[in-house]
Amino acid sequence: MWKILFALTLVLSATGFFLVWQEQGSSRAAYQIRGPKTLLDELKAEELATLRVSTADQDFELKQVDGAWRVGESDWPADSQQVRNLLLALLETKVGDVVTSNPERHPRLELVDPEAGGDGTAKRLDLIDQQQRPVLQLLIGKPREQGDGQYIRFFGEETAFLIAEQLPLETSEAGWMQKNLFTLGDASIQVLKVETPGGIEYTLEHNAEATDKWKLSDQQAVEQLNTSVVEQMARALRSLEFDALKSAKTPPEEVGRNEVVQVTATASDGRSLKMSIGATEVAEQHWISLTLRSNSDNQTMNQEIELLNQQTEPWIFSISAYSIQALLKDRSALLEQK
Repeated sequence: MWKILFALTLVLSATGFFLVWQEQGSSRAAYQIRGPKTLLDELKAEELATLRVSTADQDFELKQVDGAWRVGESDWPADSQQVRNLLLALLETKVGDVVTSNPERHPRLELVDPEAGGDGTAKRLDLIDQQQRPVLQLLIGKPREQGDGQYIRFFGEETAFLIAEQLPLETSEAGWMQKNLFTLGDASIQVLKVETPGGIEYTLEHNAEATDKWKLSDQQAVEQLNTSVVEQMARALRSLEFDALKSAKTPPEEVGRNEVVQVTATASDGRSLKMSIGATEVAEQHWISLTLRSNSDNQTMNQEIELLNQQTEPWIFSISAYSIQALLKDRSALLEQK
């Protein structure tokens, strides 16, 4: 009898253990199917040190130093709003339905880790904190073909999910950079001097109180300025934004700078901007170098100018031909045609 009772006890114990294990296993399976609610549960941006982006072709980092983000080896300031938009999207984006847990389907969804190679590689995003600990390791795949959304999976996990919207992730260093080089702000251009590759030099002077606000310093009585062309030149200088940068040591022939147009603009606040603009258009871009000077006693402005010059000196910058062509005019192009 006691043998029967002992056997029954073993059966009940085993059954109970199986039920508990099955319940725990089901909970784990359910969690894996549902996945996390958002890409990030919480984030303290000031505790981040590195934002790393990797693709099959390249990888680069943004570093946070003293609360400011800087891009790659160039150490160029990052667009803080763009960084903020990405971090906010990671906090707000909800993880949707499971798409697959089969790694054989990852290439179709472009969710193969870039370091693993293969077709259809993912874009990988790593957030790393000040202690060099990973905060998030995310593989970002292709957009959904039918409807909105994008495929993602967490590094080290095989389950792929669908999120409702595409993440605002730039995959080039230039895409993260603060693009503004120079802004007039409330100032205006008072003097504009241009020297063309052919050696033709002219100076435009601005007088807001005169009937004809612009005039050539050597203007003849019979000559009349085409004011719309001159105003286009002034507008082109109000705000300069670049698309990419290269080392200032780049061979001139690669960037259309065998010949340059020298432009010097003096502003009403005492700033003087000197640009050397590559005369030859390359892929709808002109490559420029620039230096700022100051005739002002404004110490704050002078310090900003000094920092800008230190930042821009090692580089040349591409600006769209559409934005800067107005400055590439010779003297004759400024005159009304009779």
